[in-house]
Amino acid sequence: MDVLEDKALLGKSISSGLSSAESNPYADGLHTIELSDKQVDVCGNFLSDFYQRRRKSKKYKDKQVTRTAPTMLKGALFAIGTRKLSNPEWKEHCASSIREIFHEWKEGEMKTDFNDFYRNGKPKLNDVESTVFIDFKLHYDYFCGIDHHEASGILGSLTAILKNTSLKLEDCYKDELFLERVKNFFQILTQIIELSEKQI
Repeated sequence: MDVLEDKALLGKSISSGLSSAESNPYADGLHTIELSDKQVDVCGNFLSDFYQRRRKSKKYKDKQVTRTAPTMLKGALFAIGTRKLSNPEWKEHCASSIREIFHEWKEGEMKTDFNDFYRNGKPKLNDVESTVFIDFKLHYDYFCGIDHHEASGILGSLTAILKNTSLKLEDCYKDELFLERVKNFFQILTQIIELSEKQI
């Protein structure tokens, strides 16, 4: 016996009437930022390794890292997916998860740690490579601004990132602009991972 299919129901969840992407915010977040779960795991595992190296370092012997990068990255993407579920603070929730990843390092510290832990202090990053960490810091400032609703932090960091002094505050809250920054964050993180694997 043939099973009749209602085209209007294709891709819908029987229990909720939502499409599969809408009923799985994390999957929607992955799709929106154009990532695979494996890519997120690679980024999260790298950051976890970075935390471990930092924890074992003599200069940070008194510091403990309790955060888990893979969970925070997935939480950020999950938050993006909740925008379709009428979450009015999805940007703030996403930004909060991402900024916590950065929060481990003070300004300039991450680049120094990267040199120490992945390059044995030499050769140091060249000027082109160093710009990756400058971008990383600017994104930290941007996500902090979004998380804390700080208008000056959002506008200042975004102006520096985009090199666009004509931006207005209302531009900074546009969904597409925020999502582009999240995509860029993962691209920067991927660049840092590639630098860590570079033969020296």
